[in-house]
Amino acid sequence: MKNAVILTAKGGNTTVQNKNVIPILGVPVMLYPLRAAKLSAETDGIFVSTEDELIGNLAQKEGAEILIRPPELATPTSQHRDVIKYAVEQVEKMHPELENVIVLLGNTVQVTPGVIDKCFRMLDEEDCDSVATVWKAQDDHPYRAMVQDDKGYMKAFHDLEVSSNRQSYPSVYFYDQGIWAFKKQCAYEQKGPSPWVWLGQKCKMVERPWVTGRDIHTWIDISASVWYLNSIQVNDFMDYKDL
Repeated sequence: MKNAVILTAKGGNTTVQNKNVIPILGVPVMLYPLRAAKLSAETDGIFVSTEDELIGNLAQKEGAEILIRPPELATPTSQHRDVIKYAVEQVEKMHPELENVIVLLGNTVQVTPGVIDKCFRMLDEEDCDSVATVWKAQDDHPYRAMVQDDKGYMKAFHDLEVSSNRQSYPSVYFYDQGIWAFKKQCAYEQKGPSPWVWLGQKCKMVERPWVTGRDIHTWIDISASVWYLNSIQVNDFMDYKDL
């Protein structure tokens, strides 16, 4: 097995209860990314990291292998870096020939087979440790970030004098909750850009239009997921390059 997809999905969520299995258009959320991986031409094996029985049963019915997550990695404060490292270790024990890993989140519908394949191919064809899906954030640029002072007043997050013209800012990008793809050793070395330390030191980006990578943390995210499935994904199921 060269290319493995690991979907991380725990139970006991504190933001939206059972967010990984909430039905969206009649399908539990986690089955959207899982089925995208099943349709991917580059994926050799699919695994689900969870401690939850319902999530495990759904995954097994779809043909995925279960990676049992220990209790200390299934708490609200557990770090994704530790969950990913443990999961990669489990897969590598079963498949020592493992080379590349894609980690998907169980609480997003916004992943397609085409973008999974693209990220796996980039790991093979380009000089990089990893690939991440991102969106360009000129509207939510760090230059525009604000904080609240001790009297409750708004102040700039930084001390820079900047224009209100967003087109004048240097381009910045945020991980879009879609795909983390990386060489397996990156999960162990954890030398990538904080907080995504499992991505390694040479990370390429696949830019997608906002909002094509939103995961579910509030109830409004469920509405955004329905909008995505009924608009963007139906017109662009295999790739995002022409959007």
